[in-house]
Amino acid sequence: MKDFEWIPNKRIGDLYFNMTRNETRNAMGDAVFTPWFEGRSDVYKDYSMRLDFDEDGLLESVEFLGIERGFFQVWYNERIIYPKTEKTFFKIFDKSIFKLDDESTYQCNKLNIIANWNYDIGPTLLVGREHYIDEGDENLKDFSILYGLSSKLKPGMHRNETRLILHEKTDKLKIRGQNDIYGRYFYVKFDNEDRMISADFII
Repeated sequence: MKDFEWIPNKRIGDLYFNMTRNETRNAMGDAVFTPWFEGRSDVYKDYSMRLDFDEDGLLESVEFLGIERGFFQVWYNERIIYPKTEKTFFKIFDKSIFKLDDESTYQCNKLNIIANWNYDIGPTLLVGREHYIDEGDENLKDFSILYGLSSKLKPGMHRNETRLILHEKTDKLKIRGQNDIYGRYFYVKFDNEDRMISADFII
């Protein structure tokens, strides 16, 4: 059994938010991990945990996946908050500070915590660094904007044309080799002559 003490917006166990990937792997000891999610996540099967990293490779969130039981516990203010039932969870937390996203998912932007009680796979719990959920909400807005604009892109377009189209609503552009990256997950790929090959959401 491994215990993780959660300090909101700061750390979960030995994992401090904004750690580098190497630092998180050192902190997790001998746990077996699998790189996942286009290299942006490590999944620790020993604990049914997923660690997500930002574009700079810094730890931004930790999720307990609920697939396995009995391998870990999450503590907050000297009380176990995971794995727990929804009823027990809200004896610890004020339910009014949580927003219900669907029938079973609650999120609190101030604490950067998302809890879900899916009875098919078990409860899941995600905790993030400061502003993590706010940033996630912004990413969803970007996704919606880019999804609409992406229909205007055609293979063979010059890079400058695609940039004019995508900058119509968003200016969040990063360049990686022959790829332009918009928002967070939208990749536009070009050939050696700067002609568009494809445009896809990589999730």
